[in-house]
Amino acid sequence: MDPDHRLVARELERRWDEALRTDGQLRSEYDRHSRETPKQLSDVERQQIQSLAEDIPALWHATSTTPEDRQAIARLMLEQVTVTVEGDTDRVEVELRWAGGFVSRHSLIRPVQTYKQLSNYDELVARIEALRADSKTLSEIAATLNAEGFHPPKRSKEFTKGILCNFLRERRAKSGYQTDPKLSRHLQANEWWLADLASELSMPIATLHRWRRVGWVVSRKVQIGRGRWAIYADAKEVERMHQLRSATRTWPPVYPNELITPQATAIETDPNNNDNASVTRR
Repeated sequence: MDPDHRLVARELERRWDEALRTDGQLRSEYDRHSRETPKQLSDVERQQIQSLAEDIPALWHATSTTPEDRQAIARLMLEQVTVTVEGDTDRVEVELRWAGGFVSRHSLIRPVQTYKQLSNYDELVARIEALRADSKTLSEIAATLNAEGFHPPKRSKEFTKGILCNFLRERRAKSGYQTDPKLSRHLQANEWWLADLASELSMPIATLHRWRRVGWVVSRKVQIGRGRWAIYADAKEVERMHQLRSATRTWPPVYPNELITPQATAIETDPNNNDNASVTRR
């Protein structure tokens, strides 16, 4: 092959290689464009999307809808959410401003810590008293309250016999209820019935029972009726318990030793008579 033909062949080979590189680059760009560009919807797919858009509840509750999908739906449909709590009660008012200008308002019930925070507290108490006046048992009262839509606080879904019993006992203590004076003869000097001391300290009976179990108070079981707990508390002990009750609460709770250590170490009881007892002081 003469020199001129070789030059022509090389030029043709160079152009061919360049064309192949250009073709490969164009194919790569086309593949990337195809991946990044949404595919055109078919008429059937368009109809399915339109049908779902007209039935948002079905789309929301569909098993294939993920939590992320629901968040996206909410962001698209809601422009503003305003939540207003009525004082310290369990009632919450929610205002939803939807895309397009429509506004809807809803009333919700939130969990609260105390019965006093229930917006229907007075109605609840009146209903319980009416049922008790009809000689209903606690189980029957609890079932009636649940059927009528009442609910206890602290995330409990419904009343039970135990919850109702605790509520009545704590309410009795907070109302200043005093045990039958005839029972006071079973108490020794500076002793209180547990319920009366809880009332004096303005605290739940259940909390004072916990103090008794962990040894923060000196107590004894008096064998009358079904048995009652007597707590030793002279003036200094009552003051200590007031301080313990009002101590700053942290988590986990940490209390000074002097507040959780009784000034009396034990109540000595006559084994033949539980009502005869003496207190050993520190």
